[in-house]
Amino acid sequence: MFGHSLDEQLQTRIDSIFKSLESLEKLSQDVKNVNNKFKWSKSIRQESAKKYLDRESLSSDDIEVSIIIPSQNKYPLNLFTLYSLEYQTFDLSKMEVILIDDASKDETEEKLKDYHPPYHFKYIRSTERLGRARVRNVGIQSARGSVLIFLDAEMMTEPNFVENHYINHQTQNNLILSGALYLRAVYSCIFPTFSEQQMNKIADVTKQNQELYSRYKQCKFPLDHPYPLIDKRDIAQNGFKELSFNAYPWYQQIVRNFNEELEGFAFPWMALLTGNMSIRRELIIQAGLFDEEFYHYGYEDWELGYRLYLMGAQYKISNEIVTYHQEHPVEENKWKEAVGNFGLFTIKHHDVDVLILGLELARMTDLLTMSHILKEYKLLLQSNPTHFQSFSEKFICILETIVLLLEVDIRHFNLLGAAGFSSKAKSDLKNDMKQINKLKKYPNLTEFLDKVLNA
Repeated sequence: MFGHSLDEQLQTRIDSIFKSLESLEKLSQDVKNVNNKFKWSKSIRQESAKKYLDRESLSSDDIEVSIIIPSQNKYPLNLFTLYSLEYQTFDLSKMEVILIDDASKDETEEKLKDYHPPYHFKYIRSTERLGRARVRNVGIQSARGSVLIFLDAEMMTEPNFVENHYINHQTQNNLILSGALYLRAVYSCIFPTFSEQQMNKIADVTKQNQELYSRYKQCKFPLDHPYPLIDKRDIAQNGFKELSFNAYPWYQQIVRNFNEELEGFAFPWMALLTGNMSIRRELIIQAGLFDEEFYHYGYEDWELGYRLYLMGAQYKISNEIVTYHQEHPVEENKWKEAVGNFGLFTIKHHDVDVLILGLELARMTDLLTMSHILKEYKLLLQSNPTHFQSFSEKFICILETIVLLLEVDIRHFNLLGAAGFSSKAKSDLKNDMKQINKLKKYPNLTEFLDKVLNA
């Protein structure tokens, strides 16, 4: 390996791995074949933009804000979310809530089809599962508001939630506003499959309120259905907040280290998390909506976020639009679905900004260090536009190999061997590192590469 020109060597390595593993190509084809009819090519995106922008004339009800809520088997959590939207300070006559039921098998249809809140409400049900991207596109296509808020079905809101989202979009047309990084957790229901640890946590948080603690004590196992700990009155009075707690350290490390504009963060587009974010409808249509090839769990939001980032969209996070995630059982297969969608993400955007996400996914580094590595890598190439081109190709080769190994669930030992590096190629990489070390500006990049060399 690395005996011929580097371009030829890298292509030979990539061809060899793809022929032997066929993992990413198979993944892409499998995803395309699962209940998807739309492929968002550039021409279709342009056609879609014209089609949906023409709908402006249909907004006869003076709707300013559309809240899009996909839901699959989330009753009664989705009802609590809808209740929380009834008490908004925003003019309810100028907002609509669109709940798209993605083939739920629980009580969602029975309980919500006749729901009549004080705001405009549209219930859309699909009898076949649409998938995470397509179900949100259905909401976009049904929306009449100029500002779209994406909200997960299990997210309860505070009274100023809609108003604060809306205000931020009045002075900036290319803004993506996210409150997801300030997410708090809450137990609104007890589920039959909750663990002893979860029950102990519920006991701990409910002790602060005598009535809530009494409800907890009245819950008796085994359960056939979710047991509600709160009711509509608790939501109207914001009493559910007494049950809330911090539970998402991944988000908190971003909030602690960067400002609202995420200055200095290499991945501002990660703020596009559809659990709680807003965007102007015209902007998301120009971007081509969500890519419907992302059928399963994960990365459909970041893929759109990255596209918008490349278009020049501005990202902002805010602690004035906090949501409360109602804890519920999580399916065990989410990890494999996420890895599969990450592979699809790298196929669609074979850029270093995306490939490098494999470092954290493979647990080779944490989020902040990964951000530093990417920034240092880009600075190195910008400061030395011709000197480190060979190193750059080796670095990309390493990232590609990490992605492939994740796809086949192989741990990241002996990465250089898996990447097909010969003894000479390894020696060249060591020499590159010596030169980079002498510059004394790239500590995170060199530390990562040192781990790779010594693995």
